[in-house]
Order: sequence, then C-alpha cells, then structure tokens
Amino acid sequence: MKKYHVSLNEMLLVREIRANIQRQLLREGGRLVCFTMNIPGEIKRTPLVRMLFDRGMAELNAGLDGQIKYTLTIDRTTGPEGYLLTDMPDEQVKNITQCIEEKFPAARLFDMDVIGDKGKLSRANRRKCLICSRPAVECARSRAHGEAAVIRMTEKLLRGYAEEMLSEAAYMSLLDELYTTPKPGLVDKNNNGAHSDMNVPLFEKSAEALKPYFRQAVRIGMSGGGMRTLREVGMRCEKTMFIATSGINTHKGIIYSMGLLLAGIGRSITEGGEWIENAVALARADIETRLKNAGEHPLTNGNKVYAAYGAKGAVGEAAEGFKTALFAADRLRDYSELTDTPGILVLCDIMGILEDTNILHRGGKPGLEFVQNRAKEIGMLPIKQRKDELYKMDKEMIERNLSPGGCADILALAYFMAKWEKISEDLFV
Repeated sequence: MKKYHVSLNEMLLVREIRANIQRQLLREGGRLVCFTMNIPGEIKRTPLVRMLFDRGMAELNAGLDGQIKYTLTIDRTTGPEGYLLTDMPDEQVKNITQCIEEKFPAARLFDMDVIGDKGKLSRANRRKCLICSRPAVECARSRAHGEAAVIRMTEKLLRGYAEEMLSEAAYMSLLDELYTTPKPGLVDKNNNGAHSDMNVPLFEKSAEALKPYFRQAVRIGMSGGGMRTLREVGMRCEKTMFIATSGINTHKGIIYSMGLLLAGIGRSITEGGEWIENAVALARADIETRLKNAGEHPLTNGNKVYAAYGAKGAVGEAAEGFKTALFAADRLRDYSELTDTPGILVLCDIMGILEDTNILHRGGKPGLEFVQNRAKEIGMLPIKQRKDELYKMDKEMIERNLSPGGCADILALAYFMAKWEKISEDLFV
C-alpha cells in the first residue's frame, strides 16, 4: 500500500488553501466548523486516518442536529478536511465540538476549529498531551517526548479505534442475524426453532462474549499475524463462548469465519491488498491439514459430516473465496431496496444453495434436499408472499428437527460485509 510522504511546503500551501476556503464559506454567514486531523509525521493520510475522520464527521452531523447549511469534505494527501456551516450560536457550536474531541480516546486526534464573526473561538480548557497529562501546547513547545513517541501513540490510538469499530460491526451483525424473523428451524424472535437448549438471551450473551476476540482478530491482521496465531486466539475464544453458554455451541462456526474476515480487513488497512483476498489466503494456509484431520479424526459434528459426505462447511466456504457470503451480501443490498425485511429473503436464498453441514448432521442428504428444494420453491414466489411461507417452513423444520446453522452464519457474514462496504467506501485512495 502506497504511503505518501508530505513535505513542509505542501503543508504550508494547504494551510493557505484552507484559509481561502474558510473565507469563502464565511461570506455566507453563520459559524464555520473546520475539521482536520492531528497526525504527526510526514504521512498524514492512511485508511486508519480516514476511518477515524469519517467518525468525526458523523459525530459533527449528529451534534449539529440537522442545522447544517452547507457541508464540504476534501480528501487530500495532507489529510482529510471537513467544513460545516451552521447558524447555531458560537458557544453552542464550540461546546459541541469540544465534547466530540473528548468523547473517546482516539477523538483526541480530532482538530475541530470553530470560526465565528469575531474569528476562531478558544477552547474552554486546554487539550492534554497524547502521552502525558500535561497541556499539549507545553509538551509540543518543549518537544518533551520526541516525534517518534508521538507517532507511536497516534498509531496506537488509530489502531485501537479500528479494532473497536470493526469488532462492534461484527457484534452487531450477529445480533442482526439473531433478530431476523422468521428463520426456519433457527432461534429468532418468534421461537427457539429446532433447539430445546437455545434462546435469544443465550445468543445475546454469547455474542457479547465474542467481542474481545473480534478485536484481537483485527489486531492480528493489522500486525501481519498469520493463521496459526488467529487459530490459537480463536480456540481460546471458543472456550470463552462455552463458559458463557454453559457448554452450548452457539457461535463456533462464526468464530472461525468472522475472525478470518476481520483479520483480512485488518491487514488491508495497514498493509494493503483486497480484504477478501487477505482473508482467503489465511483460510487456505491450513485447509489441507484441517480437512485431513477432519477425515482421520471425525470427533466433532462438522468433522463427522465431512467424513461421511465430503461437505467442507465453513472451512470450504472460506478457502473457496466466501462465494456464498458475497452472494448473500449482494442480495441483501438488492432486497434492501425492495423491502424492510431483506434478511429473511436473503436467508431463504442461502438455504436454497448452501450445503449446510448442520442440516446434514441432523437430517442427512434427505434433510438437505428438503431444505434446499423448499427454499427454492419459496424463492420463486412474489416477495410479498415469501414471509408467510417461511413461517410455514419454520414449523416444518421444527417437526423434522432441522436447523440451518451454517446458513445463519452466512447471513451474519453478509450483514457484516454490508457494514464494511459502508465503512470502507472512502478509505482507500
């Protein structure tokens, strides 16, 4: 990934350009928020910087509460810039920006100037140094810590924010899948599906327990870690999940799949490369060993299914490029334009094509054929009729004790991919 080193002359020039933009916008009247990032060193614009900047713009839009007359965003190698013009009173705008700058650790990298009729407004309190608790201006003037230390702390804050944001997106995707209703044979808001030992609160508890692992997966990717490290962390996460659920397997498959996606994204935002290709490369690093062990030592349900039917499950889906999940993410986007319940339609499409190892474990080939054929029948109906048919299919699945857990995982991945698509829209230039 190319990183552009900015010269002092470029920084001085862009400062003049910003001043001209400010003067032009202030002619329209009102208060102007000029938002830039405090990034030390010669590299001012990276995907991590842009990710945090986008959060700052979102906070400003929410804080100014629809009272924005004009917005301008410029993405430069010298760093992203945001300009927001409002008629709100000077002090109210300054209070809003100061609260945003202190809202979470990485927000300390925000630089939100408020310019009113009498010029730039001063802060009510002085900002603290990134490294110590002294006023930042004093440490900067005396060069108390050195540029290298400040750059390291800045990178730590940027990476920490990325970990938190992406882990939250993964967590919310699990909840999106959980609350999608109806889901034939699965736990949803209507019933517990073909599960006597699971319910919505249990899945909520399990999803919460996975959040630290999701952060670790992003961190592994950003630091260039490999599959061995990711697997070790994933195995520890499985133990955490089983403790949280009293031994019930709620999310074992998603720990593997979501961990790969998060690590792949982590690597793409620090080292470059396509996030999905990074994730697939990790999956392929040990697929032969995993499948060999599954065939020779079929101890888990997934391994038993592979030994009996050759179905590769989550491992195969990942190594083959997450094709079903990408298909589901595309369908989620398409259906979102047609209905306010796109998830149930996407799940139906997934059930029609996925070789779900959970279904094979419970119902063998006949069970899988029933699910796929029934889902395809429903998928041929007009969209407005499918929901009622999925409720009927739910009863049929419960009677047959069939649960498409693999399909549920694919749906969760699709929800996450959709979130990542929005997050990453402007990250890579």
